[in-house]
Amino acid sequence: MSLRIKLRNLRYSRDWSQVEIADHLKVSQPAYHLWETDQTKPTTENLLRISEVYNVDLYSLLDFKDQSISPQYYFIDPKLLENLIKNQNKISQLQEQIIKIMENQNKTIENLLKK
Repeated sequence: MSLRIKLRNLRYSRDWSQVEIADHLKVSQPAYHLWETDQTKPTTENLLRISEVYNVDLYSLLDFKDQSISPQYYFIDPKLLENLIKNQNKISQLQEQIIKIMENQNKTIENLLKK
């Protein structure tokens, strides 16, 4: 079974629209539509998100008989990818904290300049 059919079946099993699943995956609906219509393939990170959202094994999404999926997906250690994504999420959180600190510093500077 191809990835596009698996994606559609999983989405239908949850009774979700493409917009809803795209929101869960933090991608745009047009991007998701391209996956489900087999016009493009999700990135490895997005494949991991799909497996997490649907609570399915990553390898169950990938069918070794499905030649439309690049073989590169078969040789990536899922644990390594999960850790990379977790680290990326931590980096994003830290970046948000830095932005807040900088905003507070700017407000403080503005207040000092007003005095």
